[in-house]
Amino acid sequence: MANINKPTATQNKFSLLEFINSNTQTVLFFLLGLICFIIFKDFLLFRKVWLFKDIGSDSINIFYPWLVCLSDTIKADGVPGWSFSQGMGQNIFPIWLGDFFSDFLAYFDKNTIASGLAYMEVVKVILSGFVFYKFLKEIKLSNYVCLIFALLFAFCGFMLIGGTWVIFSVEALYISLVLYGFERWLNHKKYFWFVIGVMCLAFLQPFLLLPYSFVLGCYITARYFDVNDKGTKGFIIFLSKTVGLAAIGVAISAYQLLPDVLQYLESPRVGGESSFFVKLQKQPAFGLADEWLRFTTVFRSFGSDTLGNGNNFKGWQNYLEAPVFYCGIICLILFPQFFSSLNKIQKRIYGVITFLFCLPILFPYFRYLFWAFSGDYFRAFSLTITIFLLIFSARALDYIFKNNKINKKVFGVTILFLLILLYTPSQQYRSAVNTGLRMMVTVLLFVYSFFIFRAGTVKLLKNNFKLILLLICLVEVISFSHQTINDRDALRTEVLKEKIGYNDYTVDAVAYLKEKDKSFYRLNKDYSSGLAMHGSINDAKVQGFYGTSSYYSFNQKNYIKFLGDFGVIDVKDENSTRWAKGLVDRPILFSLASGKYWLSKRPDNAVASMGFDSIAKFGDVKVFKSKYSVPFGVTYDKIINEDDFKKLSTIQKDFCALRACVISKEDINNFSSLKSFNPSDTNAILSYDNFGSYIKDLKKDSLKVTKFSNDCIKGNISLNTSKVLFFSFPFDEGWKAKVNDVSVNVFRINAGLTGLILNNGANTVELFFEPRLKNKGKVISMFALLVFTSLIALEYYRKNKTRLN
Repeated sequence: MANINKPTATQNKFSLLEFINSNTQTVLFFLLGLICFIIFKDFLLFRKVWLFKDIGSDSINIFYPWLVCLSDTIKADGVPGWSFSQGMGQNIFPIWLGDFFSDFLAYFDKNTIASGLAYMEVVKVILSGFVFYKFLKEIKLSNYVCLIFALLFAFCGFMLIGGTWVIFSVEALYISLVLYGFERWLNHKKYFWFVIGVMCLAFLQPFLLLPYSFVLGCYITARYFDVNDKGTKGFIIFLSKTVGLAAIGVAISAYQLLPDVLQYLESPRVGGESSFFVKLQKQPAFGLADEWLRFTTVFRSFGSDTLGNGNNFKGWQNYLEAPVFYCGIICLILFPQFFSSLNKIQKRIYGVITFLFCLPILFPYFRYLFWAFSGDYFRAFSLTITIFLLIFSARALDYIFKNNKINKKVFGVTILFLLILLYTPSQQYRSAVNTGLRMMVTVLLFVYSFFIFRAGTVKLLKNNFKLILLLICLVEVISFSHQTINDRDALRTEVLKEKIGYNDYTVDAVAYLKEKDKSFYRLNKDYSSGLAMHGSINDAKVQGFYGTSSYYSFNQKNYIKFLGDFGVIDVKDENSTRWAKGLVDRPILFSLASGKYWLSKRPDNAVASMGFDSIAKFGDVKVFKSKYSVPFGVTYDKIINEDDFKKLSTIQKDFCALRACVISKEDINNFSSLKSFNPSDTNAILSYDNFGSYIKDLKKDSLKVTKFSNDCIKGNISLNTSKVLFFSFPFDEGWKAKVNDVSVNVFRINAGLTGLILNNGANTVELFFEPRLKNKGKVISMFALLVFTSLIALEYYRKNKTRLN
């Protein structure tokens, strides 16, 4: 009797699987951290920097410059508004709160940003895995299954490849948060995380709300009928409440969302002549995807790098834009089994959903439709397919383990079909396949097939069975992920300390000029400091000067109009509106835009021949000063109609802009007091003597600047007659002006830049900038937050009242 409660040897024996099931979240965090350390080790130990010189050059050319510029702006102005470092000036308030993780780095020393990017990426990966685990738990899957598929999501192709472009990994995190929040709402009537998830997505990029609304519409419908049998009426009521909660989340983001949407709509790639809308809408609805795209879609489902890595990618489009559905080989085997676990109604619903998401894969027109005809790429659609593959496969595996059932015919056909896809590509595409990776995929297919078949046919599985399956998944995740991250051309950390790249002798030259010249001026470079395969034209943002070029997805519309009307770029070419090269080839226009200095690495004397004097040299960088620079804020006494101006040749336009102000036809009546310029006068001899004479006349009456910041400009000027005061930054309706404390109109002049009409006499001029719709958005955000907190407080009150009763 004394030994009746004594533990047996079996009871004392430690079970790793039971430990995992009892401590799954702890194990998940450990595995996520361990895998991240293995694959990100070189970046975490500061051997490499999370900036890529290969096809991922956007990390160097756009995202890093943006973060440095944001850091400088926040420290100088607080909340970002206008920045003269982007192009010739642009409102940078939109999107500044998009990626909360990377943007967090902007609040620290900007010299730490490059080193901190990898750590932010690891945080996003770990959080994504954890949130996806919580989501899978909400759909009532076992801890073991949730663990495996949380790992597969955290290290899926979209997450890792997208992370090297910085912003796409956070998109995956936010979507997983939305899904988790929805399941909490569906199962427990708790809506906090759903609203927060939608809010985060709206902050990241409002345009994403459009495609993901369709995705969520499909998912919500399916999941509602998974757990409810209340019929159509109950579904409509639930859907209405869900839409209302989502609307609150969107409204909370209105502070930034409204300015974001405005910037999108006004940008050249959406509202300009280079827009894809018309072109993509004309494509045949049921035109089949070409063979190259179909081949890429198939092989990138087996692995992100089956067709090569980075610059060595040999598939459709490029490494980022191509379809990347990879999320684990096990998903390809399990996905068809999901339908065997469903009842008739569920099969119909999920069958329709599967059909809808297969359409864009087979027929590109529906993918264009998914993107509202704004672009020919996959991106969010790849994430959508990845998530549905993971959900379907996770539910299938959970069903197989719990019921020891498997559809053997479907299983056999699936394996055969996958092998056929792997080994029978057309002859012309075979050379693109990474044969070593294909062999690994083949081995994994057979290994997973064995384990899944056993799970579906053997009633009592030993614990070691599941442990080995988990181990195989870990091996796959580590080996595939390590290649995706480490077989890329990333910057070495020591580069940041050398006098190359963004830390080249430009930094010394700029510091010298800032000490020597306190006025506003722009400088030009005939070289790029970026070290990526694509030369950077955003050097100004990193190196702290004002230039004229800009690489940005949504460049300011009047900046692009100015470059287009003067023939600097072709506004019908979408690439040119994003890669706006500025005035590097137009020294006359550069002078008009307050261009004063030129940095050169050229061995010849070309810069001097354009009217520049050599004034200093730092390392391999020569510093030149223009003989013909125009100060910030000069005046015109003559005007020319925009229609007449457009008829001039390129060189005539440049010289004309030195002599007369270009006025749009809708504003011409406001300038009736000024003389009209005769276009025939542009036929005069174009010489440096004339150039110098025109510059002298132009800057005769110029603004004496007394205050200059990104958002506020003040100065004084005295005139003998009415003139147009010209500022060489793009016209934006967010700029307001006062002359002698009286509000005056700001006009778009010189084909997209900014001007005021001044009367004769002494004038005190003040310009100040406020992002449009920001204040209206702030009011909406505050009201939405009030509604949200009121709902939470009401829910808390009801719970307490119920508890007391």
